[in-house]
Amino acid sequence: MYGLVLEGGGAKGAFQIGAWKALKEMGIDIDGISGTSVGALNGAIIAQDELERCYDIWYNMSPSKVINIEDELLEKLLKFDITPDNFHYIINQLKKLLGNRGLDITPLKTLLKEYINEDIIRSSKKDFGMVTVSLTDLKPLELYIEDIPNGQLINYLIASAHLPVFKMEKIRGKLYLDGGFYDNLPIRLLLSKGYRNLIAVRLYGIGRMRRVREKGFNITYITPSDDLGMTLDFTTERARRNLKLGYFDTLKAFNKLKGNKYYIEPKKDEDYFINYFINLDKEKVLRIGRILGIEDMPYRRMLFEYIIPKLSEFLNIGRDGEYEDIILAIYERIAEKHGVKRFEIYNFEDFKGKVLTRFKPSTSNVSKIIPRFFKQSDLLMKTVKDDVLDEIINELFKDFISNPTI
Repeated sequence: MYGLVLEGGGAKGAFQIGAWKALKEMGIDIDGISGTSVGALNGAIIAQDELERCYDIWYNMSPSKVINIEDELLEKLLKFDITPDNFHYIINQLKKLLGNRGLDITPLKTLLKEYINEDIIRSSKKDFGMVTVSLTDLKPLELYIEDIPNGQLINYLIASAHLPVFKMEKIRGKLYLDGGFYDNLPIRLLLSKGYRNLIAVRLYGIGRMRRVREKGFNITYITPSDDLGMTLDFTTERARRNLKLGYFDTLKAFNKLKGNKYYIEPKKDEDYFINYFINLDKEKVLRIGRILGIEDMPYRRMLFEYIIPKLSEFLNIGRDGEYEDIILAIYERIAEKHGVKRFEIYNFEDFKGKVLTRFKPSTSNVSKIIPRFFKQSDLLMKTVKDDVLDEIINELFKDFISNPTI
């Protein structure tokens, strides 16, 4: 029995629907959902079990479907695309918005009325809960579907997602505020229903996360591997990108894929990668040592005691990283630089092949102008880290190109 916890985060919510698509494809059934803000909105449609309709909402998202504002205007504001030609127009539009005491979310209400079916949610066998804050009563509300009066679900969903920048409107005589001010990741709502296997989809939105003191449960976090954008960035381009990111990051979390920004099936042969380093040509190791300012040391010691640890540091690989992680991080760096398609699942050999066919040596030679003494300075090396790393990769890839076994 899996419970799904959805964090608040505004426009970042497309990530959650990409995640749900992946969960469905993997055959992971969700029996209960809790959410805050956009997590509550997404959770309601997940409770209806209507993936295609929900995916369609986000795939065709635009600012004017959420806020009563011109798409072009909001995009210019988000990109700070203000020029002398449009300055007065933008200022006048902002005055209108501020004069209305907040952003008008009538389009969002219309969208929810079209897609949310309260009867289906109430008759489904899925648990569903949300969080909001009553400004009138100055208290948080953790609500399950059975706590919400009949016919009022959409109003309470709006209450859960009511950001301070939205126009204040009373719901049944009371004012409400976004639930993220109390608990932006409502794990406790599902624990209270007896769920012990949870999947939490993070958005890293602005809000408070309450500490969970309860023990005896398992939780899998699905976290974005890249920035999801701003809270109000409801542009089509951003939504579609976040859908992909949610889908592939979920596959990574459950299928144990390797990679930072790419999605690579692990080779599961650590000796394969150790042997690559062991078999590096002595002169190549010494040249890399000179790039890093290390000389007068047996080349194998130089390789394993200094070069590989320095590579790990430059590539931001933690102490628990394996030799495979180092090689993959090098491949990823080249793949990103040379435009290898990101949103695809690769096996190691395919990924390596695409990288090798696109690799072009960097022109960096910064190490030649840095005195050896200064190369020992961690501060200096961090300053020119990217250039130094490119030089090292140039040396390594001479082997990669001439020796296709790695």
